[in-house]
Amino acid sequence: ALALVGSRERGIVSVFEYNHRAGIVLADRIQIQQVLINLMRNAIEAMRDSERRELAVRTSDAPEGMLKVEVEDTGPGIAEDIAPQLFQPFVSSKASGMGIGLAISKRIIESHGGTIDVARNAAGGATFTFTLPVMSEPEA
Repeated sequence: ALALVGSRERGIVSVFEYNHRAGIVLADRIQIQQVLINLMRNAIEAMRDSERRELAVRTSDAPEGMLKVEVEDTGPGIAEDIAPQLFQPFVSSKASGMGIGLAISKRIIESHGGTIDVARNAAGGATFTFTLPVMSEPEA
């Protein structure tokens, strides 16, 4: 809810698709919320000049016992020249961006044993994907 503040007024449609059969992850809830808020707020900001404004958050199973979380937007996407450095500190695709949000997100996800990446999606926007390890049955 915090990440979506003001999104409806900007004409952004939010879609949430959760795979309820996906496994359980052991994670610091506050840190993962911080990652999601950062990714969702970035997506909302990226779509400010887009005609079509749709934000989608999805979860699904991923290979090797991982849970995949995707945050997808219909903004202009990430420029190919900046994408490889996007998760480094002080690198930003925004004119007024500090370039620390994605670097912090990367550290959080990696500290949980996952990975984070970005790619252009079919709508031309950006899809940020991160993974988290699923607990095994005995652990759960």
